[in-house]
Amino acid sequence: MSTKMSVKDNFIKKMEQFIYDHQLLKNESKVCCALSGGADSVALLVGMIMLREKLLLEVSAVHVNHCLRGEESDSDEQFCRELCERLGVTLHVHRCDVNAYREKNGGSIETAARQCRYAAFEKETGLIATAHTASDNLETILQRIARGTGLHGLCGIPVKRDRFIRPVLFASRKDIEEFLMEIGEGFVTDSSNNSDDYTRNRIRHNIVPILQELNPSVEKTVSSMCGSLRTDDEFFENQCSIFFDKHFKQPSCLVNILQIPKAIRVRCFARLLEKCGISYNARILDDMDKIAHTGGRCHLAGDFNCFVSKGELVVRKTENNPPVQREAAFNIGQQSLFNDIYFHTRLIIEQNEINGCIINKKYTNRLLDYDKIKGCVTLRSRRPGDRIQLAGRGFSVSIKKRIQEVIPLSRRHTLHFLEDEEGLIYAEGIGISERVRPALGETKKLLVVSVIHDSDEPLDMEKE
Repeated sequence: MSTKMSVKDNFIKKMEQFIYDHQLLKNESKVCCALSGGADSVALLVGMIMLREKLLLEVSAVHVNHCLRGEESDSDEQFCRELCERLGVTLHVHRCDVNAYREKNGGSIETAARQCRYAAFEKETGLIATAHTASDNLETILQRIARGTGLHGLCGIPVKRDRFIRPVLFASRKDIEEFLMEIGEGFVTDSSNNSDDYTRNRIRHNIVPILQELNPSVEKTVSSMCGSLRTDDEFFENQCSIFFDKHFKQPSCLVNILQIPKAIRVRCFARLLEKCGISYNARILDDMDKIAHTGGRCHLAGDFNCFVSKGELVVRKTENNPPVQREAAFNIGQQSLFNDIYFHTRLIIEQNEINGCIINKKYTNRLLDYDKIKGCVTLRSRRPGDRIQLAGRGFSVSIKKRIQEVIPLSRRHTLHFLEDEEGLIYAEGIGISERVRPALGETKKLLVVSVIHDSDEPLDMEKE
């Protein structure tokens, strides 16, 4: 005759198996449990203590007082202090002014509280265990669906991320409460959980009950779905890494974007935005993919915009003021107008070398007859209205138009120009003026120009 396992033993067994299946404590012995005083976090801490001896763990706890509910917040802090003292667990308490943080940084109260909380967690050593449950996971997915999401968002709350682990993600809120009831362990209830002022609470109070009527095991069903989706998501993420490394250019550019399959391309866009610290949603990613085909620009968030031209996508902050004009008196050698970009020139007077350079067509757009330059020379950035009569042409052209035709988006704000007393004689990536074009057998002094980029390759015409 079999004996039915108690709720406590069943909960601890499942928790241990979940930790083992997901290798949450691999090669780790220190675990700090995030303790709010609520049912989920109390169950997490008690469960880790019950497994402490078997798993050879050093267990501690951390409580963050958000100072949002006055005496109630302080009462929760005191509850956590007394609980940890009774359980013989070291507790670290952090107090933060979430309202002040929100006023300074913007966003919702929920977001500000989360950012303050995780900043406090980062001060702890070892692994940080948070008490996210299968119920939290369901609510998170529903919230993402409402806002718009893709495969990655449908995977729900990750079981492990960096130092953060979620050992009770297998359990529903009902499982948690039954476990605490059987072992006679109390907990506190956050009064703000009763308010529908927060999106998550509206989902919890109004949508989840309907889903539970349709499927009483909806939390576990969705958790199982997340496990399957994560397998697919990991494959796409690996492919994204391969394509992103191939197509990314510093500091915020993707090239040849239509060569990336769409399923991977959108992920590459998301990774680029994350690299730039820009928040995004499904609409923004869709807008980026549209202009990937048509060219143009779309707004991202705040002052940031996305630009696409000739298969190159660039994320750039829009400046409220026109770009600062940069210039310096020209000197032969190395100069710099922009960070990590160097304008280099050398003067050749040996006739055989001069003739060799002129004959070699790959040098054509960066060779100037030094004796034909008039008066003082200035190295500068682009100016509105710039024009140049390019070598081999009998008319002047607009620099702005030529830039749009031949210069990649990522380079348009860091171009170098040489100007003598009669006008432009050199434009990076575009060419030289007809009046300083060298001639074989006639040129006695040859000025060779090159632009050296620390973080990237130069424009095609600068390559040797």
